[in-house]
Formats: sequence, structure tokens, C-alpha cells
Amino acid sequence: MRFHCTKKLFDKLDLPDEQMQTNSESELIKRWINWHANVVTIQRRQNLIFVNDATRFAVFLPCITTKQLKNLPLVFQDFFINSLLKAELPTELIEKAASSIQSENYSFDSECSRSVQGTMRLMVLDVEITLNYRNQKITELLPYSTSVMLSDRPCTVKGIKEAIWPIREMAQLLKQLPAV
Repeated sequence: MRFHCTKKLFDKLDLPDEQMQTNSESELIKRWINWHANVVTIQRRQNLIFVNDATRFAVFLPCITTKQLKNLPLVFQDFFINSLLKAELPTELIEKAASSIQSENYSFDSECSRSVQGTMRLMVLDVEITLNYRNQKITELLPYSTSVMLSDRPCTVKGIKEAIWPIREMAQLLKQLPAV
């Protein structure tokens, strides 16, 4: 997996700025491995949001701790697979995602797409509005349900006329992935 982090998150991770070679990756694999990540403060708590570049599927991690940041790949895997379960995707697709995600190497860089960052900004606003409307604390937020809520809505993607639905797009992408 390749996480394109905002500068704020990249600095928190304290990692070297290395970029992977992308020449040998197929277009399908690029769609699968490229995610944007950002750290956002809501109600004075640090939260992470990940958004897949191609599908706009969101993974929201509320109240992130330093320990979780140090184990970010494992934490991401857990939240991603459980969000797919909560989205009620077919079992075979979830198993394919789990096996594919475990076989991936993880890298971080600070290259970001403004289109994906705009989607992340709108998703964070949705979380804030939901918390305010329900008069709820961020610590009471259910992370897998929140990820599904953020992914179960139309999103626009630069270069595509029609809006896409992230859960449907992720299901289509998972169907196309080769078996690991």
C-alpha cells in the first residue's frame, strides 16, 4: 500500500521521504494500492482518515494514539477489513481484500492530489456535522460505521463526469484484483 500523506501526518510519522518505483505496476494495482491519508483534529482529538484514490472508499480512525501511529499498517488493515464487513460486502471480496492487503508492502510519501484532499475535507466536515447534530463526543463514535457512512454517498472524481459511489467502486475493484 502506498499512503500519500499530508505534510502534517507525514511529519508525525517521522519517516524518510522515499518514493516507490511505479513503472512495473499495472493500472489495476495502482488503483488498489494508492490511498491518501490525513490527520485531523476534531473535538481536540487526533483522528486519521484514509481515502482510496480511485474508489474514494474512506477508512476513519477516531482518537488515534501514538502507539497506533507506530503500527499504522496493522491498524489500517484492521479498520479497513472491518469497514468492508460493516459495508456488507460479499465474504469472498473481503477475503480477497484481506489476502491482498497482507501481501502488500507499505510506503509513505507526501505527494497529494487536490481532488482526493477535497473529498477528504468534505468527509471530515460530514463527521463534524454528524457529531454536532447528534450532540455526540468523538470518543463515542463507532469507527467502522463512520467509515461506511462516509463511503455510502456519491463522490466526484476529477476527470469523471458521473459521481461514483465508493462502496460500489471498491467492490468492483476487489472483484478485478487477482487472487493472492
